[in-house]
Amino acid sequence: MTPPRRKLWLDWQRGLAVLFMVEVHVLDAWLASSAAHGHGFGALRMLGGLAAPAFLYMAGLSQSLGDAALERKGVAPGARRSAALRRALWLLGVAYGFRAVEYLLGYAPALWHGWWDSAFAGLADVLKVDILNVIAVGLGLSALLTIGVPRRLGPALAALAAIAVVLATPGVAGTAHAPSRVLDYVYIASADLGRRGNFHLLNWVAFLLAGAALAPLARGPDRPLLWLALGAALLGAGLGLDARAPLRGDAFWRASPAWFAMRLGACVALTGLTQLIPLAAERALRWLTVLGRQSLVGYIASVELTYGGVARPLRGRLSFPATIAGIVAMVGVTWAISIGWERLQARRRARPRPAAPATA
Repeated sequence: MTPPRRKLWLDWQRGLAVLFMVEVHVLDAWLASSAAHGHGFGALRMLGGLAAPAFLYMAGLSQSLGDAALERKGVAPGARRSAALRRALWLLGVAYGFRAVEYLLGYAPALWHGWWDSAFAGLADVLKVDILNVIAVGLGLSALLTIGVPRRLGPALAALAAIAVVLATPGVAGTAHAPSRVLDYVYIASADLGRRGNFHLLNWVAFLLAGAALAPLARGPDRPLLWLALGAALLGAGLGLDARAPLRGDAFWRASPAWFAMRLGACVALTGLTQLIPLAAERALRWLTVLGRQSLVGYIASVELTYGGVARPLRGRLSFPATIAGIVAMVGVTWAISIGWERLQARRRARPRPAAPATA
């Protein structure tokens, strides 16, 4: 049987990341604090913690695989690099545009009532780093390091950059804040500034660089056992690092190389597991494929529908069983939005284009 042109495990793993993301958003937004305990809650939080690393890792992996496909088609290195940088800038614009829309929707009533100080304070939410910002910056860095350079050198540079970022993060995490709000934003790479949000450039961008470094292993035939072995090795390295140089509390979650190695190991192992899924499951997993292909739409829908004003009556009020039902319902809604968007895009592409005027 001729293998499919598109690697289905890429969509499946990205789709799993969407599921983890929806789950952790609903859990964080809707579960009552009195119900946030127990083994079930801990297991869901652990799975949800894989969402952002998986998105970043898959972004680096996918960009490198896509660039290899363009190289096989004969596209010039400069053109490939320019296209990748334009995509990174476009995604950065989407990130800030999305935050700006949230700001306007959230502070429009304040503007009408003259609460200017409150509205101005909300600008910090527009400028804070979110996962889309990290992906955009990471894609730009990966494009500069890997596209148009010798095939073996590019992944090596990406791997060295990822290691450098991971090792630098603990030292940067203690950086003091700048004396003004404007200069404070310049220090956005500091892990200490993660208190303004869940994301910061260090060490999150290293997940994307690591995906770009591992991309050569994804070319050609699937190697699930190799990916599983590599994932186990990274998990073991993370446990070893944690034993030798332990960091606890907030420092572990935001700056620890051990935390990074363990999360990356889980993502790499998940690649091996998705490669083990037989291609015959394509029809049954088509819904997961759609979620994977439309992950950006799924992200926007998940954030707005769980944290937005529509869901405000549910915020922090549901029991654990009700939250589980909410997760299932939100997965269905996210899938419906994703497939609706995909079909709309397909219709737009299928529209006949106006014929070019005849020339003499």
